[in-house]
Amino acid sequence: MIPKDTVDAILQATVIEEVVGDFVQLKKSGTSLRGMSPFTNEKTPSFYVVPGKGIFKDFSSGKGGSAVSFLMEHEKLSYPEALRWLARKYGIEIEERQMTPEELEEQTERESLANLSAWAQKWFTTQLLETGEGKSVGLAYFRSRDFSDATLSDFALGYCPDRPWGEEGALVVAARKAGYKDKWLTASGLCKEREDGTLYDFYRGRVIFPIRDVTGRFIGFGGRTLKTDKKVPKYVNSPESPLYDKSRALYGIYLARNAIVREDRAILVEGYTDVMAMRQAGVEHVVASSGTALTVEQVRLLRRFSKRMTMLFDGDPAGLRAAIRGVDIVLGEGLDVKVAVLPDGEDPDTFAKRMGREALMEWLAEHSRDFIRFKIDLLDAEAADDPIKRTELVRSVVQSIAHVPDELKRTVYIQESAGRLGMQVEDLLAELSRQARARLEKEAKAPLPSLQPEREAPIGKPRLLGKVGRPGREQDLLRLLLQYGPQKITLDLPEDVVTQEDGEENPSIEAPLAEVLMHELDTMGIAIRHPIVDEVIQMYRAHMKEGRIPGPEIWAQSGPEVAAMTADILVTEFTLSDNWENRHGIIPETEAELLLPALQGALYRLLLDEARRDGQRITSRLGELAEDPGTSEDPMAEEVDLLKRKITVSKRIERLAAHFGSTILHRMGSDEGL
Repeated sequence: MIPKDTVDAILQATVIEEVVGDFVQLKKSGTSLRGMSPFTNEKTPSFYVVPGKGIFKDFSSGKGGSAVSFLMEHEKLSYPEALRWLARKYGIEIEERQMTPEELEEQTERESLANLSAWAQKWFTTQLLETGEGKSVGLAYFRSRDFSDATLSDFALGYCPDRPWGEEGALVVAARKAGYKDKWLTASGLCKEREDGTLYDFYRGRVIFPIRDVTGRFIGFGGRTLKTDKKVPKYVNSPESPLYDKSRALYGIYLARNAIVREDRAILVEGYTDVMAMRQAGVEHVVASSGTALTVEQVRLLRRFSKRMTMLFDGDPAGLRAAIRGVDIVLGEGLDVKVAVLPDGEDPDTFAKRMGREALMEWLAEHSRDFIRFKIDLLDAEAADDPIKRTELVRSVVQSIAHVPDELKRTVYIQESAGRLGMQVEDLLAELSRQARARLEKEAKAPLPSLQPEREAPIGKPRLLGKVGRPGREQDLLRLLLQYGPQKITLDLPEDVVTQEDGEENPSIEAPLAEVLMHELDTMGIAIRHPIVDEVIQMYRAHMKEGRIPGPEIWAQSGPEVAAMTADILVTEFTLSDNWENRHGIIPETEAELLLPALQGALYRLLLDEARRDGQRITSRLGELAEDPGTSEDPMAEEVDLLKRKITVSKRIERLAAHFGSTILHRMGSDEGL
């Protein structure tokens, strides 16, 4: 368990824009920062970070909260894991006692796998650098590839000792000694089970390439054999687990992320050593897809840091055709994609080592081509004068263009492709429309109606922006408290408090909205039913009793549920345009200028809700009596009492409802049946 004072130190040191900025490219937007949502596949940024309040809000997914909440949502961490992540980032030491093997087993599967992976990485590196076998076999291999000590350290490379088949693996023995159970060794893929139930090291005799996620955690491993036996797979990788999802992993992303933002471009290569060689040459914004075909999740991960990508291929024609099939995914995510093809006989590893950074960057700038143009040139030579192949070429090119979400960019691509292919723009547009319709029908699993637009299409229903229902009304009241709590509002004093002389203005006092709201809640007897709203209000009361009105940073440092709700109600996606005043000479009244009516309205809505609820209970009880008078000791007396109460409640509902249809404001705390 993390001590409370340590938790407080972690939360006080945390800067939310720095934490979120490790995952999302943020740009200034007024007093906030804005970026693309890391939770949804949006095209227009609706993800906001408010540094002054220590909260974030994602309008596309509805998620919001503090830096801790963000890590829990984005990285799927538990609350303690998120705190440990922040402690590592800000160099805060957490003194926790060593867990026993029994306690380790009780941890969640994800935590156990993460702990095991971190331990395994250190063990593999120790074997590489400090054992005779590791030095003579594994380290010798990396030296033969001209990798420096700095590169070995940056990528945390390792080696797994080879052992005869009948013996227990070296990692098996060491892991058990460290307290790790067999079930975690097999679940992680570090070890495999023989037919007789014993375990062996999955990576025995291989050099190890640890795979890290964007936060730097070790989540999986790749292993390369140093044997020449063709029956032995050259590379093996960790299996899918709650910790490692290869479709979401990019090799080198942890080291490359800042460089990708700085260069505003990611370079994608194929293999582990390609990334290592490029970085060693000084080109740091490089990642690899870890030996898998490029996935949507990997592209979205890169898009958080830059919307531009260069894909670097070697010159093998068969490999090129296979690789370009995955580029449609990149286009579909709205990235600008360029392709560079290395000279014959070169790969990124050897090319980077030979060229060096300056020459390599110059070569990339000169030889990188737009993907659509590249695809036409690549396939055009194969199609030649064969009409069938040229038809396939046209369809393939249009298929790629169809994935581009930007309409203007699609139009430019169509026009340029028509000229290169010797076709009419209208013909390519017709093919584009046909493919789009076919894709929609495939997704809908049914034929679509005519795609011709209606001349007078009906206007859709407007999106409801406000919160509705009792929970929504209580959250609206809480929003006023958190947003305007310290702000003073003016209240007229009742006539029975002061004596007013003829001609004098109504006497008044000023008080913070927070004090007025708390007083009215108590006076009116309004019960807050939403548990989190009630928790925040009670916390607010506690701070006020100590003589202070809390600021927004208090809620950002509270539990995840409190932080999420406060972010949800405090952050807005829209602001009032200055054009109302600058261009039109109109100065709209804002809520901040009308706080008393806003507070009265929020309270009266809750009172109206209470009254209607009382009326529903009375009506329900009257119905029960009518069906079965035996449910009451004195049915007639109870019925009379219920009817009287119903009349009283009805009058109260009428008075409250009239408030919202009138410009006359009732004085809060009056005795008019409220």
